[in-house]
Amino acid sequence: MLLGKDEVKIFSAVSTALALHKGEKIGVAVSGGGDSVGLLHLLHQICRNSGKTIEAITVDHGLRDGSAAEAEFVKTMCNSIGVRHASVLWAGWKGDGNLQNEARRARYRLIADWAISRQLSFVCLGHTENDVAETFLMRVARESGVDGLSRMSADFQKSGMHFLRPLLDVSRSELRSFLRHQNIDWCEDPSNRNEAFERVRARRALKALDNSGISISALAAVSRNMSQARDALRAVTHCVSSSLVAQRHGDLIVQRAGFLAENPEIQRRLLNDILSWISNRAYPVRRAPIADLMVSIQEQRNFSLGGCMVFVGSKEIRIAREYNAVRDLVEYSPMWDRWAIEGPWRVGMAVRALGEPSLAILEDWRALQIPRQTLMASPSVWQKDKLLAAPLAQFGQGWQANLINGSFHDANSPE
Repeated sequence: MLLGKDEVKIFSAVSTALALHKGEKIGVAVSGGGDSVGLLHLLHQICRNSGKTIEAITVDHGLRDGSAAEAEFVKTMCNSIGVRHASVLWAGWKGDGNLQNEARRARYRLIADWAISRQLSFVCLGHTENDVAETFLMRVARESGVDGLSRMSADFQKSGMHFLRPLLDVSRSELRSFLRHQNIDWCEDPSNRNEAFERVRARRALKALDNSGISISALAAVSRNMSQARDALRAVTHCVSSSLVAQRHGDLIVQRAGFLAENPEIQRRLLNDILSWISNRAYPVRRAPIADLMVSIQEQRNFSLGGCMVFVGSKEIRIAREYNAVRDLVEYSPMWDRWAIEGPWRVGMAVRALGEPSLAILEDWRALQIPRQTLMASPSVWQKDKLLAAPLAQFGQGWQANLINGSFHDANSPE
């Protein structure tokens, strides 16, 4: 079958993405919609003569009638082209929180667990140029900054698995044309017409904008430009942090004068990097509370934010884990908060924050020259009511605590 110009573009996009990543076993997430079905067939046709193996997964969220039938539709399609298929049911939503956000997080987790169990090199997702434009509009409505308006990553890690989005420069209409040309059917998700969902409203808005001459491809191009600006800002922030930030006992120490001399956007980014590293949070703090923190640093006032305490001196800013954020955290394993505990571990031991009462009974802790708040929020090992070890306070022979996320500067390197 001769390929048209658009089909050559689509095959080239997927082939290029695969060529950049080694792996003989490739996963693909297929919901049954046109985007993921198109990606499934593109991968199958590209890989069938290359020795690579394709496996597919469908996540059935079980939230509406017909979802099971769509999973069965995908299974039948995969069987017809010789692609191994798995279907998993999500049963974790309890009716609270944002449904689409919860479903998305669950979807990535379930897909990653499946891919790891199947020893796949990476998983391909069917997000298109339309998804880029829709997300851009949704973020505009939230008054997002450069990061929020940047294009979604084409290559990223989540839940321990490597994911690729090879179709971000391909439009939904181009994919549909490819499917029609090859007489391939797909399912239409009825929730895509439910305007209770933000993304559906964004799709409607895109149609109105297109009539005004603002195309999907133009919005996607702006999002790509924002990505370049984001990457440049990240590089500058990393350079600034390398000269201003030091790491001590799990805390970060920032030179206040140098910090205050920086552009406010760099200040905001640096603070978010620090808060995320110390609290091990996945998402940045919103702009308004970060702005309040920046004012407190100017006025030399201590501040609490995002599970961290910010102690502002005349020369230094010290950001530490907040004791109240971990006070009730108890783990019956050697992994606690952002620490990995090493020592003569036995079943029945527990790790929790050291706290002030326990700190008070330790001798000579002040000689360590580690701030009291830092030690209070540090890990301690217990056997029932007996304190066995407090590694940062150098109590307990043979025990030590190491940061799971390693070096701050390495963790926030733009490379």
